[in-house]
Amino acid sequence: MTGKRIGEGRTAEVREYATGKILKLYRADIPAEYVEHEYEVSKYVHKQGIQTPQPVELVTLEERKGIIFQQIHGSSMLRLIGEKPWRLGGYARQLASLHHDLHKLQGPEAFGKQKESLRSSIIAAPMLTLEEKTPVLERLEQLPEGDRLLHGDFHPDNVLIDGQAWTIDWMTGMSGNPAGDAARSVMMFSMGALPPGASLATRLVTGFIRQRLTKGYIREYLRLSGLSYAEVNAWVLPVASARLTEGIPLAEKEQLVREIRRRLRSK
Repeated sequence: MTGKRIGEGRTAEVREYATGKILKLYRADIPAEYVEHEYEVSKYVHKQGIQTPQPVELVTLEERKGIIFQQIHGSSMLRLIGEKPWRLGGYARQLASLHHDLHKLQGPEAFGKQKESLRSSIIAAPMLTLEEKTPVLERLEQLPEGDRLLHGDFHPDNVLIDGQAWTIDWMTGMSGNPAGDAARSVMMFSMGALPPGASLATRLVTGFIRQRLTKGYIREYLRLSGLSYAEVNAWVLPVASARLTEGIPLAEKEQLVREIRRRLRSK
């Protein structure tokens, strides 16, 4: 049976389960099809040889959906960056390599298509006017389709390190163009509002780490993929607009809106 809680995020909590296993138990308001989607994508990725915890079984507990996974005894890369910031350059390159490796895989269309997902989110995005959404949607239509496996939420907190690197959390896995997936990562690395009242020192250190992580990641990702910076940067506007529908702090949404409007004005 389940044991103590060992972690939690916006969509789920993680509990001890049987020996060598954990239970990712989703919050009651998470639709069952989202959980089933993560299970199917996780199974596919694991079978393709990507280093990801093996999904064992879909379960229902306390009227909530869950997935039993292989347990990984490691720390998130985000935590390690905080503990060992002098290794930031190496972590940035490792992130880029992991991301590029999964982009080599075919992304089954049954997992959903990137541009369709972005289009729906942009239309529903709060804080943007119709006059702002229209050119964003036009830019999206001009971007190239793709058929690669995308993670959809690739950042250091979704990589566990135990001597090896494990990519986790596949709820947003889909098929599409890797440049858009990389653009989302760049946006998440470089943006994000700090808690109110954060000290000047905290702001300076956080800003430095974000800048180094973003530059190190994109430099290595472009080298490995052969993409240009312009090809990745072209996706930032629609990806940032779509992110406004997510459960992120208001201050971060305001930061995104400023960046979206800056880009709209500059084109």
